[in-house]
Amino acid sequence: MTTDNKRPITELIDLLGKKWILRILWELNLGPCTFRELQARCGDISPTTINKRIKELCSANLVIKSKDTGYNLSPQGKDLITLFGPINDFAQRWANSK
Repeated sequence: MTTDNKRPITELIDLLGKKWILRILWELNLGPCTFRELQARCGDISPTTINKRIKELCSANLVIKSKDTGYNLSPQGKDLITLFGPINDFAQRWANSK
């Protein structure tokens, strides 16, 4: 996936900066789900967009699909999501201070 002119960090930030990517990752952090379950969790995202973003996340090896459980975070996706713990803690404090 890495191209010659990009650094891995910028490539990851570019991916994570796409609209709805973080929401999908965060919802999958709650556990595996089918496409319809993911759509219900995400609510306001169109099915076309979910499908496109899921394909990008699968291509980046952050999400995997199994016949039994549907979509789930890959081991790399789980590693990535743990990095958001401190950001989530900050976001909770920030939201409470508004």
